[in-house]
Amino acid sequence: MKKSLSEIIYRQRYFLISFLIVLITGFALMLVFSKTELFLWINRKYNPFFDQFFKLNTLLGDGWMTIMVVCGMLFFKFRYAVLTAFAYAYSSMAVQILKILFNAPRPIKFFEGIAPIRTIDGYAMHEWNSFPSGHTASAFTLAVVLSYILPYKNSHLILVPLAVLTAFSRVYLAQHFMEDIIAGSLIAVIMTLQLIYWLEHTEWYHSKKLDGRLFKKV
Repeated sequence: MKKSLSEIIYRQRYFLISFLIVLITGFALMLVFSKTELFLWINRKYNPFFDQFFKLNTLLGDGWMTIMVVCGMLFFKFRYAVLTAFAYAYSSMAVQILKILFNAPRPIKFFEGIAPIRTIDGYAMHEWNSFPSGHTASAFTLAVVLSYILPYKNSHLILVPLAVLTAFSRVYLAQHFMEDIIAGSLIAVIMTLQLIYWLEHTEWYHSKKLDGRLFKKV
């Protein structure tokens, strides 16, 4: 059954309200602190436990994680796998184009010759293509898709915090600035909702073939 944009937004209302609160908080911090102040304040708040925690947590925004989720979806419903794969490809394409257009320096390059920043020994650092954050976009894309698929209205209570932690990990690990993760999350949420609306209004997305799954019981 095709859904209108208002129906999709209403279905996602709990997720979107939670996301809006996070977004307002992020913008407020950017208004109070400058780009460098905010990054350096976060960069100087660390301990060994969070070093390891965020190194693992940031993997939730890795492309391989999305591929694993897509493969897992095949065992439940092909339609879910299609939605997840398309959403990831759609938002990732926009993010990669913007990265190339802006070619913004990452913290380690931005602060070169200005101020020393703390990095984790042995953790690979990137110097360019900071804006927007790809890991953040992937995490929020996956969060939107899962909150749309899962039947539990309170799924946002887990999905939004996980996506936020993944986004924050990019700043903690000195790979991005706050503006990068805010932009990545916005792109992901807006584009994924737009894609869901588009897919819901295509005939092939509602075909019976996509109702199938791998290893379906006879």
